[in-house]
Amino acid sequence: MNSVPKVGVALLNWNGYADTATCLASLRASEYRPARILVFDNGSTDGSADRLEAEFPEIVLVRGGENFGFAEGNDRAARSLLAAGMDYVWVLNNDTRVEPGCLGALVAALEADPALGAASAKIWFMDARKPLCYAGARCRPWTFAVEWRGLWESDVGQYDRPEDVQILTGCCMLIRAETIRRIGLFNREYFAYSEDLDWSLRAREAGIRLRYEPRAQLWHKMFGASQKDGRPAVRKSSPRVEYLMTRNFVWVVRQHSRLRSWRRAVALAHLIGAWRVPRSLGMLLLPGRRAAGWAGLKGLCDGLRRQPDPAAGRL
Repeated sequence: MNSVPKVGVALLNWNGYADTATCLASLRASEYRPARILVFDNGSTDGSADRLEAEFPEIVLVRGGENFGFAEGNDRAARSLLAAGMDYVWVLNNDTRVEPGCLGALVAALEADPALGAASAKIWFMDARKPLCYAGARCRPWTFAVEWRGLWESDVGQYDRPEDVQILTGCCMLIRAETIRRIGLFNREYFAYSEDLDWSLRAREAGIRLRYEPRAQLWHKMFGASQKDGRPAVRKSSPRVEYLMTRNFVWVVRQHSRLRSWRRAVALAHLIGAWRVPRSLGMLLLPGRRAAGWAGLKGLCDGLRRQPDPAAGRL
């Protein structure tokens, strides 16, 4: 590279001092130094924003004043980074620990191929025995179900070849500034969940290529702490999570399929008959999960009732 591209890191914090501090400490060891690390605090009430600002003087801390969610929080951070002249925006989850060579490998991949719009890394679960979390992902065309390649597999080098993929994870996305200016970032109305799926589909519909780069590596906390006998055990989701996951997935289907098309009909039938409704009805049978069951059904109704404004994804 003749010149060193400027990378701005967009990192959200919401009452998560320990996770965010771990991530920031790993960024200090990065072989490729970010030009700016912007921590956007989503209205934390635990004092974590003050602690992070005091212990990591190299960061730029922006206090949102309220919880804008993952989508809008990152949008606001990206807007600030673009205004500061960054060439790339690195959307990074705060519950990650990056390897020293991670950012350099992502930048090198994008610099080597100007046709690429964004790239993600090989991701391992942080608190497990190094099983894979993400090695690229695809979206099934008739159901929109997302399959994360390598999920829970042992990493024996089977996914060590860089290649284009359909879906990037919002856990780690290095995005060209011009890509964000062209199609925006996350749709703010999503708040959280499926915003990265929507963005990836929008990018590919615009002819933008996305890359999985295995030389870039990081660890993600996610469900790693919830294991029993070596097998993953996902924590019970809250009513809010059930609502957002259901509503937002309906939105993805409606936004990325044509009205009265077979593709939309099949995807919604699968969503309703084989996935979200059976899940919600099952939770209604459990005394401690009824609120989550009702929330899932409400999310389905709200997703079918209206669509988000496409302009809400523009910066």
